[in-house]
Amino acid sequence: MRPSLSRFVRLLPRSTISPRENNHPPLRIYEELSKASRIQPTLIEILLNEKKAAGPTYPPNLRIEPVVSKKTFAGVKRELVTTMKGILRER
Repeated sequence: MRPSLSRFVRLLPRSTISPRENNHPPLRIYEELSKASRIQPTLIEILLNEKKAAGPTYPPNLRIEPVVSKKTFAGVKRELVTTMKGILRER
């Protein structure tokens, strides 16, 4: 006969576990980075910065088009969405 799971589990009383000093969590050895410093720039942001830095010497065959989502055209009629997308594209 195989023992059940309840036979393997043993409950320990709280007195056997040594409490941490003043119930504070252990100190961290490292400084946690802020959320703003952990966020990396997107590829579009990097390319736009390079385009600004290069000025007129930036290659004209590299087009950077804005990100278009469904929320952008939420109030536009369905027939006009394709023409509006065409207007947003670089030429």
